[in-house]
Amino acid sequence: MRAALLEEPGRVVVADVPEPVIVDPRDVIVDIRFAGVCGSDLWPYRGLVAKTPGSTSGHEFLGVVRALGAEVRGLAVGDAVIAPFLFSDGDCEACDRGLTSLCARGGMWGKDAGGGQAERIRVPFGDATLVRLPWAADELDGALARALMPVTDVFATGTHGATLAEIADGDAVVVIGDGAVGISAGIAARRQGAGSVLVVGENPARLAVASDYGLDVLLTHRGDDAVGSVLASTGARRPDRVIECVGVEESFASGLELVRDGGRMSFVGVPHGVTPIAPMRLFARQISLVGGVAPARHYLPGLVEEVRSRVLDLAPLVEAEYALSEVADAYAAMDSGEALKVILDVSR
Repeated sequence: MRAALLEEPGRVVVADVPEPVIVDPRDVIVDIRFAGVCGSDLWPYRGLVAKTPGSTSGHEFLGVVRALGAEVRGLAVGDAVIAPFLFSDGDCEACDRGLTSLCARGGMWGKDAGGGQAERIRVPFGDATLVRLPWAADELDGALARALMPVTDVFATGTHGATLAEIADGDAVVVIGDGAVGISAGIAARRQGAGSVLVVGENPARLAVASDYGLDVLLTHRGDDAVGSVLASTGARRPDRVIECVGVEESFASGLELVRDGGRMSFVGVPHGVTPIAPMRLFARQISLVGGVAPARHYLPGLVEEVRSRVLDLAPLVEAEYALSEVADAYAAMDSGEALKVILDVSR
């Protein structure tokens, strides 16, 4: 079968790889119809995170069940399904608490199991990991994929950022980062009762998408410029909550500087090269700081239902569609900022 492989930083190719097979009775084999390219895929693509040369990539996909292990009970061959960006066993203490991202037997596609930018994939713990979609297999077209792909990762992650921030009705919220996760966090913050939401970023086109969702936006560079610009735009009012969605030193520093005394900052951008934070920096201003990897499987059923009922329209987050054979172009579009998010039609 065909799959996208990261040969080296900056070079993604499509190559033939062995077909996945069932190795555990809880496994499910899925024929992937559409896959996503995520901002976090760019860390190894840019050489900032180590990845074994020639390994498969991608952790966002939806498709159709092809084969079932002997102990799978909740799915049938031919079901349309969607996967969160992490697999989990569904029966450990962490999963029982809704913290599927902390499952000891879980892992991430393209790292601990095969990558999702491929024609097929083996899904460990299929019953616990996959969510059956309320659409038939023949309804999985590009339009539906654009609407659904964000809930596999970026919208679930943005929702987690807003949830960790513990937003109260009327809170002023600043979101740092104008990528798909940042825009998702802004949408989620508004849904959770924020009085105002300001998305801060460096890309005018991405901020335009946030603005179309009814969010306030601010174009500024990260670091000290961002702090001054935000305070100027808010009349010097510091936000009650900050949601950090980038994961670099400047965004962390800006968030901690901006949040009001006694406020709360959540972070869902995976930290890369962030200076350790001295406890006294939080203690002296009674700032709460909390973050972590989103338990996307916990959020996924509710988000899928909201897409089905048209409560959520996430299609504007996906700006381009490519064939799997064009995966190199898809990565380049994401890397350059030309596209906010892209999907891959695996059939092409």
